[in-house]
Amino acid sequence: MILYREINLLIRNNLQKWALNIPNLLSISRLFLVLPLILFLEINRPFYVFTLIIVAGTTDYFDGFIARKFNLKTRLGAILDPLSDKVFYLIPLVYLCKNNLIPFWSLTLILFRELIISSLRNSTKDGLPASQLGKFKTFFFFISLVAFFSPLKLSLLKNLAFVFYWIGFLLTFLTLFGYLRIKKNLI
Repeated sequence: MILYREINLLIRNNLQKWALNIPNLLSISRLFLVLPLILFLEINRPFYVFTLIIVAGTTDYFDGFIARKFNLKTRLGAILDPLSDKVFYLIPLVYLCKNNLIPFWSLTLILFRELIISSLRNSTKDGLPASQLGKFKTFFFFISLVAFFSPLKLSLLKNLAFVFYWIGFLLTFLTLFGYLRIKKNLI
């Protein structure tokens, strides 16, 4: 137990010195997966898209877990993590919209919200870290994408994909109002 604490302390003290710590590298890795994601969407390879979404969701979970566990929160991470999430779930949503699976108006409103939040993050000292509700929003969008691109072609999965998408959509605007309230208090 003492050895674990010493190793934990050693890791925490050394990793805190670098902005490019493990959580930030995991966020960056999601950005590198964007090009294969676009390629597999373009050539209609849903299994590979499904796999990349699973990988992205897993790295998203672990970057947050490691950042909290070892207190590796950085301003760069507060910007990179949500950016990586947005890019990774918005691209498949654009594809779903292009293929008439989700309505264009809903995607337009989501994109508009994301632009507002990104500008708020860039104008705030700590990068405006994601709220708990914002994390739920991202979770629901990722789960909807997993269901949309699942290799199992079950009507139940497709129905769940739509349910999760619309929950994510509703959370999109609840979180927007929450972030605007936070920003108002910071000014």
